Amino acid sequence: MYKILEKKEIAMRNTWYKVHAPHVAKKVKPGQFVIVRAFKNGERIPLTPVMWDRDEGWIVLIVFTRGKTTARMANELKPGDEILNIAGPLGNPAEMEKFGKILAIGAYTGIVEVYPIAKAWQELGNDVTTLHVTFEPMVVLKDELERAVGRHVVETVPIDPNLDFPTNMKNVTKRLVEKVREMLEKESYDLVFMVGPTGDQKAVFEVVKEFGVPMKADLHPIMVDGTGMCGACRVTVGGEVKFACIDGPEFDAYEIHWDELIARSGYYTDMEQRAMQEYMKLIEQALQGGEQ
Repeated sequence: MYKILEKKEIAMRNTWYKVHAPHVAKKVKPGQFVIVRAFKNGERIPLTPVMWDRDEGWIVLIVFTRGKTTARMANELKPGDEILNIAGPLGNPAEMEKFGKILAIGAYTGIVEVYPIAKAWQELGNDVTTLHVTFEPMVVLKDELERAVGRHVVETVPIDPNLDFPTNMKNVTKRLVEKVREMLEKESYDLVFMVGPTGDQKAVFEVVKEFGVPMKADLHPIMVDGTGMCGACRVTVGGEVKFACIDGPEFDAYEIHWDELIARSGYYTDMEQRAMQEYMKLIEQALQGGEQ
C-alpha cells in the first residue's frame, strides 16, 4: 500500500496528495502517468505525477474532484491513510529535445500535467511559455510555474452563478481560444503543446492550424487498465488505431481524429453522473444522521 504523507486542498476541487511510492518515484519521467485504485472494489483512475523525489521515494498527485471516486478521495482519505494500488509509471515520456520556442497550454487542471513537461523542456534549453486558462477559484501551481519556465501566463474566467456549469465552461473555451490566437499573432512559436478537455484541445488546434505551427496534444480518453489490454483508450491517429496508454499519451494534433475522440469521451457520462449523484445522497444521509 501507499501511504499518504500529505494532503491539502490547493484550489476549488483540486486536492494535493504527497504519496510514498518509491517504485514510481525511482523511474517516472515527465509525461508519464500512473493508475490509482484508492478503495477496495473501487475503479482505477489515471493520474499524473506532478513532482517526485527519487531519493525520498514520494510523488505528488493533484486530483480534480470530477466524479464519485475523486470525490471519495477528497472526502474520505486523510494523511496517514494508505492508497491500495498505484501502478506505473505508464505511458511514454514526453519527447525531450530542443524545439526552440514553446507554448505549453493547460486548460483547467490540465496545467498540472503541463508542469513537469514544461519544466523539463525549459531545463533542456527551450524558451517555454506556459498558459493556464481556468475558472478564477481553480488556479494552481502559479508560483511553481513562474519559477520553472521563462514566462507563465494565467487567464481566469469568473464563474457566473446565474449560468449552469456547461455554459460557464463554454466561457472558458471562448477565452482560451481568444488568448491562444492573441499570443500566436504577437509571437512566433516552434511548438504548441496542450493538455485539457478534448473539446478545448480541438478548439485550440483549429486556431493553431491557421498559423501552421506544429502541435502536440496529451490525450485523456477513457482508460481502464493502462497497459494496452482493454482497448478502451483507443484513438485514431494518422488513420491508424492507437492506444493512448501505450502509444501515447502524447500525439501529433494534426493526425488526431478529433470528432471520433470527442464522441468516445462522452460515452459513459450518464453513468458517471448517476454514480456521483448516488454517492452525494449517501453523504447527505450521513450528515443528517442516516446510515450509509
